[in-house]
Amino acid sequence: MKIANTLFICLFCLASALPASAVDVEDGVSHVLAEYRSANISDVRYSLTFLIPQAKDVKVCGRASLSFSWKGRQDLQIDFQGKASQFDGTCTINGQRRRAAWKDEHIIIPNAYLRQGRNIIKINFTSGDKSLNRSGDYLYTLFVPDHARSVFPCFDQPDLKARFSLTLRMPDGWQALSNGKELLARPAAKVTGAKGYQEVSFQESDPIPTYLFSFTAGKFFSRKTTKDGYEMEALYRETDTAKVAQLDKVFGEVALSLRWLEQYTGIKQPFQKYGFVILPGYQFGGMEHPGAIQFRDQSIFLGKNPTPDEELNRLELIAHETTHLWFGDMVTMRWFNDVWTKEVFANFMAAKISRQQFPDINHDLNFLKSYQVRALSTDRTDGTHPIQQPLDNLKNAGLLYGNIIYDKAPVMMRKLEEQMGAEAFRSGLQKYLHKFAFSNATWDDLISILDKESPSAGILDFSEVWVKQKGLPTIETRLENGALKVSQTDVFGRGIFWKQKIGLQTITKPAGGSPAQSMHSVVDMQQATVSVPADTTRISLLIPNDDGSGYGRFLLSANQILYLESSLSALPDIQRFAAMMNLYENYLMHRADRAPLYLAFYRTLCGEKNQLVASSLCDYAFRFVRDMAADRRHACEEQLFTLSRRHPLPSVRQKLTRLLYANALDSTVCDSIYQIWKNRTDTLMNERDYLGMAYHLAIMRPAEWQQIIDTQRERLKNADVIREFDFVSRACNPSTEIQADLFRSLLNRENRAVEPWAAQLLALLNTEIREPQANRYITPALDELQEIQRTGDIFFPGDWLYCLLSGHKSEEAKQLVLSWIAAHHAYPVALMNKLKENAYFLLRSE
Repeated sequence: MKIANTLFICLFCLASALPASAVDVEDGVSHVLAEYRSANISDVRYSLTFLIPQAKDVKVCGRASLSFSWKGRQDLQIDFQGKASQFDGTCTINGQRRRAAWKDEHIIIPNAYLRQGRNIIKINFTSGDKSLNRSGDYLYTLFVPDHARSVFPCFDQPDLKARFSLTLRMPDGWQALSNGKELLARPAAKVTGAKGYQEVSFQESDPIPTYLFSFTAGKFFSRKTTKDGYEMEALYRETDTAKVAQLDKVFGEVALSLRWLEQYTGIKQPFQKYGFVILPGYQFGGMEHPGAIQFRDQSIFLGKNPTPDEELNRLELIAHETTHLWFGDMVTMRWFNDVWTKEVFANFMAAKISRQQFPDINHDLNFLKSYQVRALSTDRTDGTHPIQQPLDNLKNAGLLYGNIIYDKAPVMMRKLEEQMGAEAFRSGLQKYLHKFAFSNATWDDLISILDKESPSAGILDFSEVWVKQKGLPTIETRLENGALKVSQTDVFGRGIFWKQKIGLQTITKPAGGSPAQSMHSVVDMQQATVSVPADTTRISLLIPNDDGSGYGRFLLSANQILYLESSLSALPDIQRFAAMMNLYENYLMHRADRAPLYLAFYRTLCGEKNQLVASSLCDYAFRFVRDMAADRRHACEEQLFTLSRRHPLPSVRQKLTRLLYANALDSTVCDSIYQIWKNRTDTLMNERDYLGMAYHLAIMRPAEWQQIIDTQRERLKNADVIREFDFVSRACNPSTEIQADLFRSLLNRENRAVEPWAAQLLALLNTEIREPQANRYITPALDELQEIQRTGDIFFPGDWLYCLLSGHKSEEAKQLVLSWIAAHHAYPVALMNKLKENAYFLLRSE
């Protein structure tokens, strides 16, 4: 027995010493490479120095010191994406100068140069500009999901968390923000003799993955404060004092979010500081770098008369990014196929936090508006996909983002909390956060904990359908053989069903002269069809999903549609909103006609008092208007414009005016908008609104376009806004040759550097006013899609497609898209899904 055991141990040790098959060197960061490095690399530390020149056209150079423990047997791959001029092929490895190959976006360190245990590799490099986001007098880094490797050599994967030490050498007068606290600032001349520059160092960060490392540097204003015991710092470029005054409210909403999350999770704010920067032209709403959160300026600095939607959206954005400190930053997904796990909690908790700030809002209604409506907008299309998606390489991770992970996932999480019970759910989350603090976890790790917390809830089966399968149910209600039946159907024919509770309203026939009665009940769908005993002889009508709690597409009969149309304005708030959702989905399924729907929605809007409902009524009504024939559309636009001047709710007047100045085709309406723009008579409109009016009016009035643009430009004071306007307003030129040149310019990567500006330019070139001549852009823009995905940030492929296609309605445009899809049957699935999602209204047959 002893001899056999000794032989087994020797053979095992010998096998362990042999190298596994070599990991291929390929572009991006493959899952195979990430798993190998995760198993063999630990305790990573980066010491980084960046030299930021005054001139934007001079490259940023840097030095990186990578310190880590190593137990691998293969050559080491360090991620670095760029051109040959950015790395000279040498580095210092454990004190020795060595040659290193650079192949397919990786610096290859021979294993012979490494030692088992601690290693230090020092590399000089030149950064690529892709993720430095450089403007004339500032820059900011944005590395999610795998863009850190475009700026410095690193292990660019989420499960190799590291501590970052940072030194920036930058022009005098610039401010800087990073993950760690600022330690030291001194004139660079004392260090290098370089006059006109300063050197700023930051404290070593808490453990974070590379995609969360960040720094911002440039000409910014700075504000520091302590709110409810929380120290905070903000950088911003806004010069309007009225907007800057909003920072006090922003700091208060940060403090509210921190306080609520600490209480809910039982864990103090996990990082060494809370800082944020507010950026013009920012391509996201926000990004959660701990200590250096980034926000889009338009989302934080609201106009003079913000709507309730805008106020709620700002709080939810702040709460969303703050929630990430726990969910995403402290506990990070192991691989980006689970990126949604951080986003779902950020939105789910933001919805809970908003209840604290806005107690008078109907938050169940707001949840439907914020998440359910947006989830349906993708889930109903041929571009739908599971919440959790496969991912072979991080270079494709950007395609995972969209309405499914941001909006359907919170709907799922609400259902999961309902399935388990709120207390068991919260207890499971606390255990998850404590177990994986400053580490990495998968969705299945969380599900395992939740399943143990509530063994009878069927969490594993629930997760399999809601998270790992695509699509949504089609749900039908009927009266049959003395029972009320609710059935789910899977449009993909997989025989699955979605466990959930669904609200149901039954309306009984009047008896003996008494009025009809209405009763709300809840059907718990733990199987595909649920049968509830009922006196079917007394029920005159069923209204499914009357409270909006169910998720799916609810089929309505002609009688149900007629009832909801006629009673819409009389329904309570949440029932009214749920009815709007259900009617609109039935319209899209060709089960309801637009003319009576528009009339019902318009009449309801005229007397609407709930601002959240009113906002959606405006959106739905204008969707019907856009689908109408020209003469009917013009009449409805005039009707809506009249309402935009008279409605008692300011937020409705704002919303209708915004929809009309961006879309109106009726000449009378456009003349009225021109007078508003010319004389600036609408005090509810802000600077952004008048920009939008100028763009639309310049296109609608080609003979006056230059005068309109020149007049609007003279009104602008902020340098960042002027730069944006100069870029975007070129699309208003009526010359088709110049428009074509502008479109071709967008096919060059450097002209898409500020993605929101590029997207807006593309949208104006493809406005429905310019159809059919703008149809010529469709095919080349689709041909560029993979390059857009390769070179852009995570939301840009979807933005590119939306701005390209949303203005097109013609049969020619539809055939161009269908032909392109047919010719690309082997196209990457995730990217094709983006196209099918954004082409939904164009491809939807009447």
